[in-house]
Amino acid sequence: MGQGKKMIESELGQGETQRPGVLLWGGKGKARVVEEMLRESGVGIVQVIFDTTLQVPEFATSAFFTSDIATLKERLGTVSHFVVCMGGDHGFARLKTAGYLERIGLQPLSVVHERSFVEPTSSLGQGCQVMPCAVVHKFVSIGDHTVINTSATIDHECVIGSGVHVMGSAAVAGRVEIGDYATIGTNATVLPFLKIGEGAYVGAGAVVTKNVEPYTVVAGVPARVLRKQTLQFNEDILLELVT
Repeated sequence: MGQGKKMIESELGQGETQRPGVLLWGGKGKARVVEEMLRESGVGIVQVIFDTTLQVPEFATSAFFTSDIATLKERLGTVSHFVVCMGGDHGFARLKTAGYLERIGLQPLSVVHERSFVEPTSSLGQGCQVMPCAVVHKFVSIGDHTVINTSATIDHECVIGSGVHVMGSAAVAGRVEIGDYATIGTNATVLPFLKIGEGAYVGAGAVVTKNVEPYTVVAGVPARVLRKQTLQFNEDILLELVT
């Protein structure tokens, strides 16, 4: 697992012996996967799950669940760390949510599957999620709250921003730069030396042969521009949390 294990230990703090209580922000499939990965790795215990869109979580769990922000505030004393369980193309929301949770004193926790591989020469930011069989090759830099999904590959010397999602089985070749909040779709391929702009979206199965401008959606083989997009984030619930 390489650098990923060291990153988790760093986030928990040297000498910390007890597994911290963890808040999962989100109660759907991503949260189910993260809870199980935390159980397997032993790096944290999920104590609270919060999701305003559900009455109950979508899976069986012994953690306390709530969709009410006032109740969440009452339970914050049971947790010290958090994982934002937002997949898809919600990297902007994932990163902004993490910022609010840090403002109330919670610490981000990375979740790195034991059967992924992160080269010791590479670096992971805080709160990253690296799924099974993902490979991060040598001298790669990855920002905060980025998801490298199942069987995705990041080749040597790439620079990956914060809030990025590299979806399952996507292949990012060497020396690629990916801006914050960008999404690389399932089975997409990004050729070497290219730049994927901030907030860009590369569709599933696309083959990217040239740079992608910020906030641009591309798809196809070779990838072609479909449209521009804007990233939206409703912070009302989080404003209630910090006031």
